[in-house]
Amino acid sequence: MSAVLGLVAGSGAVATAWALSGAGDGGAGTFTLVGRIRMAGAPGQAGTCSGDGPWSDVDKGALVTVYDSEGLVVATGTLGTGAYDDAAACTFPVIVRNVPDDSKSYGVRVGWHPRQDITNEVARTGELVQMLE
Repeated sequence: MSAVLGLVAGSGAVATAWALSGAGDGGAGTFTLVGRIRMAGAPGQAGTCSGDGPWSDVDKGALVTVYDSEGLVVATGTLGTGAYDDAAACTFPVIVRNVPDDSKSYGVRVGWHPRQDITNEVARTGELVQMLE
């Protein structure tokens, strides 16, 4: 696996999940953070996948932690099953429900990797990209 890991949202499935989950997470003032973890693979790879080496914690069920602007944990979720996409990248769906929408910014951490700080708007629209090298 390449040492590049990205959290990317915007595919049709993610957009559909976003539209279906919306503000009806179970409480007023919450939203669902959706996205994908991507790790570069090699051409010709297909089927299910998981991280290896320094990315061995990136696999189905890996913890996704969301922090508010004060650094407090406000929501957690997990990675779904990894599968190679058309570009042979290993991708994992992410859905974190019931994220309070009252923070100016958020931090998102996958497994033991460093967290990425993002704005409220980016968190709500799914425009999140994380690169680890």
